[in-house]
Amino acid sequence: MNPPDKIVLEHAGALGDFFLAWPVFLSVVRHFPGVAAFVAVRPSLAGYLAPLAAPCPPPLRRTLDLRFAASVWPKELDDALVVRPGLAARPDLPASDRFLFLPGVVPGSLESPREFYRKALEAHGIPWAEDWRETFQALFGGHAPTTDDVLLFPGAGHPDKCWPLERLAALAQGLAERGLRPVYVLGPAEQERGLGPAGWNMVMPETVEDLSRLLRAARAVVGPDCGPLHLAGLHGVPGVAVFGPTSPRQWGPAGLDVVTAGMACAPCTAMTSGDFAAACPRPLPCLADVSQEIVLKRLVALARKMPVADPEPDQPATATGR
Repeated sequence: MNPPDKIVLEHAGALGDFFLAWPVFLSVVRHFPGVAAFVAVRPSLAGYLAPLAAPCPPPLRRTLDLRFAASVWPKELDDALVVRPGLAARPDLPASDRFLFLPGVVPGSLESPREFYRKALEAHGIPWAEDWRETFQALFGGHAPTTDDVLLFPGAGHPDKCWPLERLAALAQGLAERGLRPVYVLGPAEQERGLGPAGWNMVMPETVEDLSRLLRAARAVVGPDCGPLHLAGLHGVPGVAVFGPTSPRQWGPAGLDVVTAGMACAPCTAMTSGDFAAACPRPLPCLADVSQEIVLKRLVALARKMPVADPEPDQPATATGR
């Protein structure tokens, strides 16, 4: 691929999808050294591309927005390479060889989106950055626990991916009995659904950067198939992901252990944007049948592998009790 005059790194997905796609952006920028690169992503995630690219200037951002109402690719973008990792569907945009859409989900396959992204880039002559986790940690920090916290994530983008709350509460009790401090991490959706049981420590990070600091300082993490666990994996934080209807091969967070109920019918869906498993009771048996004892055993082993370091003087508190 001939070097463009500028590159636009574009993404419109959720937290987990963005971090699955992060190696794409690193690979593209490395392949075109010296080419001006710009970011067109959600403001809450832009900081994770700041070392690679600059914010989109307003005229460029307006041109990108105008594509959706145009019948042909804007001439103002003829000298640009727009790279957009997505999931299944290409956005409804005019055809152009300057728009590199990378599908992360292919019907009938449970391959990881990261693998599809790698293959698509290499088909365009762009090598994959094999050291993407090491580079992420060099830029944004690696696991350096300063607390006895084990972070519990009760929620996920789709409620049918969540481990039953009573299982998580029993796990929290087991962690506390073993000298670890369970801390529930709640986002706006979890707060609305009432997924934080009373009587336990809770924290509600206001930004993704706040979440990042919590993750790096904790001993370990546990949760369902959800975005924060992908961020934990990028930082090198150990933990356990509880999977049910979705495939660990496809969506498993890098570096984390995965626990399933081992049911023959799972996984039953590649995408969780709508209804699925209509014939199954709720909570789904593939999640309800995962015992807290198995998760507890793995978590305790992971949490005790690394000693706790002294916190840095300017490090904020990681959690507040209620």
